Amino acid sequence: MLRNTCVYPPDHQVGYLNASRADLLRLGALFRVAATSPHSAVYVPVPPDARPMTFGDRDTRPLPVLLARDDTELRPSDWPDLRHGMRRASVPLRVTAPAARPPDRPDDVRRRADRRPARFTEHAATIVITAPAELLFRIGDWLTAVGDRVAQDPRVHRHGEGFLGDMVGFFDPEGTDRPMHAFCVVAVEPIFHRARWRERATHGRDHGEPVGDGRGSSGD
Repeated sequence: MLRNTCVYPPDHQVGYLNASRADLLRLGALFRVAATSPHSAVYVPVPPDARPMTFGDRDTRPLPVLLARDDTELRPSDWPDLRHGMRRASVPLRVTAPAARPPDRPDDVRRRADRRPARFTEHAATIVITAPAELLFRIGDWLTAVGDRVAQDPRVHRHGEGFLGDMVGFFDPEGTDRPMHAFCVVAVEPIFHRARWRERATHGRDHGEPVGDGRGSSGD
């Protein structure tokens, strides 16, 4: 399980992906695994302690994600039956993901996506992403590249999280009637959040201030 990954359905055609560095690297590998076989799909569940994200005056809960090549001919409506069968007869499986390659130039990715874009669908409380194999590879390479940047990102070190970029050019373009065209990707590193709370707790004890339990929002 990716314990620090939350995928939120789109608001105004932009979805949100929050993940730690390790999970971004794993997620990139999972996209590449999904790209390798026309007979398989990859399921990414929601972590048990995942929190909703607030959009305006409403909370949006993260959803699990199903990844597959478009030539699997997997229809989103097939997923409930597949999920039920998986629960009854699941067998642990170890696979090796193809190595990441340097991400393509943005214009090259857009040319590929213009011909056959990735498709984003919500069905049965699950986000279903299907795409040509090469595009799934490219998304995986992109996620690996941004994951590699997390350790050097000063915003992550300072605040425990930081915006890494918008995953654009893979899905249907902005301005169409499709449900989504981009993912906003944010690195969220629990280790830095814990360090901030320890620092705050130590500071509060030294100054006689009340200290919380570290599970709320820092407010900054």
